This record gives sequence, structure tokens and C-alpha cells, in this order.
Amino acid sequence: MSESSFSHASEIAWEAYYRAVEGRSPRRLFLDAIAFLPMDQPRVAIDLGSGDGAETLALLARGWTVIAIDGAPAAIDRLRASVASEDAARLTTRVSSFHELVDLPEADFVYAGLSLPFCAPDDFADLWPRVTNALQPGGVFAGHFFGPNDSWADTSDMTFHTRGEVESLFASFDVQLFEEQDEDGCAVSGPKHWHVFHVIARKRHT
Repeated sequence: MSESSFSHASEIAWEAYYRAVEGRSPRRLFLDAIAFLPMDQPRVAIDLGSGDGAETLALLARGWTVIAIDGAPAAIDRLRASVASEDAARLTTRVSSFHELVDLPEADFVYAGLSLPFCAPDDFADLWPRVTNALQPGGVFAGHFFGPNDSWADTSDMTFHTRGEVESLFASFDVQLFEEQDEDGCAVSGPKHWHVFHVIARKRHT
């Protein structure tokens, strides 16, 4: 399969996924993270791998400025079509794959809902420092990491971490929530064993 054919097939698969989850509520980890966000005034958030945009829309509704980034043009198109007119000026969207993210703006909240595992291992090594550098001292990260027991762990272009490896990523953070999920369940594609680390952490002031 040529690179262009593979890209087209991938876009079709993601479009089917977005149709399947259309209208979903924000994920529980995102809702849990809201309690740790600054309450004095809305600030700037990055939704890394924004997908269908449920979390971006929730942040916009709270008055935040959001940079929504996703590698699938269909995802960004769906998000922009869903934004209320009064919120549009506070939304910036970017179509970008992980390896293309050489610059991230300063942010007070970075949310990466089920997105970082879809970064290739070599790209993750470059991406993670950029994420942590973009997050301002006192800012909050919330996101998911896949573990080695996950059904997809043999997928070479995805990144998987042990518990210790995830913990080491947050050496300069105060971890507010760390939950490990290791159980059978379902994905949009069908039955799946999930091995997922759910993390909320606040970047320390230096």
C-alpha cells in the first residue's frame, strides 16, 4: 500500500470512529481534572489529540482559550462545525501529527485524552519534553498512557509504558491522581483488554 493510500485508509477509519462516538460527554479524567484547574480566571489550554472535540467544547464553555491539535482533518472539521459563534474567537485549531509538533504555545492546562499512545516511540521521546516545556509552572496535565498488557501493545508505531516509566515522566510534577486500569472491556472496534494509566499532575514551580 502506498503512503497516500495508507493515509486515506487511516482517515476513513478515524471518520468511522468519530461517527461512533458523536455526541459523547467529556471523559471522566477530564472532568476529574477540572477540580485542579485555576478558578480565578479562564486561561489557556492545549487539547492534544482533540479528536471529536468534546473536551475542547467544554473548556470553551468555561471561558478558556483553547489550542486544539489533531492529526485528522476530519476531527478538526467536526470540532469547528460544533463551536458556538461566541466561542469561536477563543479557539485555535491545528492539523498536525505528533512528529510535526516542534512548537507548542505556553499553556496552563494540557489535556491528552487517549492520544499520546498513538505517538510512535521515537516521536514520543521528542514530544514529551515539548509538552512539559509548554506547560507553565503550576499548570496541570491530564492524560492517558497505555501499558504493556494492553491488547494493542504489539503495535510498533504506538507507545506503551510500564508503571515505573509513567511515574518517571512526572519527576518535576506533583501527581494529583494516578490510576491504573488493567481489565477487559470494549473499544469502538470491539472487545479489547485495556491497560491504561490515568494521570493528573501539577507542574512544580522551580
